[in-house]
Amino acid sequence: MRRFLTSAFLLLLAAQAAFPATGLESHPYTRLHPMPPASATREIRAVWEQSGKGLYPGDWPRTFRVLKANGITDLFVNVGGIDFAHYASKVLPRSMTCRTNGDQLAACLAAARGTGVRVHAWLFCFNATRPTAAQRAAFEKKGWYLKDPSGKKLTYLDPSNPDLRWTLLRAAEELARSYPVAGVHLDFVRWYERPAFAQATPEVWKRFRAERKSTSGKVFAEWRTAKISSFVTAARAKVKGARPSAWFTVAVLGKYPSCIESVGQDWKSWLNGGQVDYIVPMNYTSDTAKYAGFVRVQSQSRVHARHTISGIGVTANGMDLTARQIKGQIAVARAAGLAGVAFFDLDDTLLRRLSAAKGER
Repeated sequence: MRRFLTSAFLLLLAAQAAFPATGLESHPYTRLHPMPPASATREIRAVWEQSGKGLYPGDWPRTFRVLKANGITDLFVNVGGIDFAHYASKVLPRSMTCRTNGDQLAACLAAARGTGVRVHAWLFCFNATRPTAAQRAAFEKKGWYLKDPSGKKLTYLDPSNPDLRWTLLRAAEELARSYPVAGVHLDFVRWYERPAFAQATPEVWKRFRAERKSTSGKVFAEWRTAKISSFVTAARAKVKGARPSAWFTVAVLGKYPSCIESVGQDWKSWLNGGQVDYIVPMNYTSDTAKYAGFVRVQSQSRVHARHTISGIGVTANGMDLTARQIKGQIAVARAAGLAGVAFFDLDDTLLRRLSAAKGER
C-alpha cells in the first residue's frame, strides 16, 4: 500500500508543478465552466448499475440503503438503449422489464429521495446488445449496423447514420425532460474498435465520400472523429435544453490519444470546448502502474482533472480487483486531483470488495 500512496503523491506533485494556480482563467473550459456543477461539493464516488433493476429487483429502497452505507454519491443506472427502455419511453421500445415490472427509472428516483445519492440515466448509444429478432431485421433494413469485412453484422451501430443519431438524441432529451434525473450518462459513444471494419460497411463509406469528396484513410479517420464529437455536442444541447441543471457525462476509453484513432473519441477536445460536464474514462486494469499512467494523462491539466471521474473496473472484462488494488487506485485518482471515481459495476462482489477496502491498511 505504501508504494501506491508514494506513486499517488508523486503524481500530485507533478500535476501541481506542471499547472500552477495562476493562468487557469485563460483555459477555454474554465471560461465556459469556472467550477464543476454546484452540487458536486464533495468527492464523487459513483457506481454503474447494469441491470437497470437495482441490486434487489422490485426493492429499489433496499438498493439505496446499501449504496448510502457504502458511501456512494452517484448511481449510473442503465435504463435504455436503441433496442430497449426500462422506463416509460415514447422514443425507445419498452423492455419486458418495464412492461411487466413497471417504470424502473421512476421507481429508482422515488427510492433515491432523501438518500443524498444522485441518479443518472445511463443510455447506450451506438451498440445494440439485446435486440429482438424483429428489431435486428428493422435495424438492418435501416442500415444501422456496422459490418465486418465478410459482411457479418456487428453489435455496433453506425454513428454517421442520421436517423439513428436523431433517435438517440430524442431519447437523451426525453430522459432529461421527463424525469428529475441528476444527469444523463452516455455510453458507447464511439465507433467499433477497428476502423477497417467500419470502412467495410458500404453505407458508411458512401456517406463519407459524399461528405468529404475523398477516399483518403487519414481524412476518413478525421471524419469518424468529427461524427462522434458532433453527436456529443448535439446530445449535450438536448439534455441541457430539457434540464439545465442535469450533468452531462460520457463514458470514454481511458487511453489517450490512441482512442481518437481507434474509436473516434477525442475527449480532450470535448473538455476544452465545454461539451461535457464530466468524462468517465474506463481505466480498467489491475496493474496500478498502468492505471496511474492513464490518470497522469487525464490530470495533465487541473481543469481537466476536476471534470474527470475515473472508472475503476473492479469486475470489468473478467477482472477481480482486490480491496488493496481498489484502495490503491482510489488513492492515485485522489492525489491527481480528479473529481472522483466510478466503480464497475454494482453487484455483491463489488460490495464485498468495498467493505474490505475500508479496513485495508
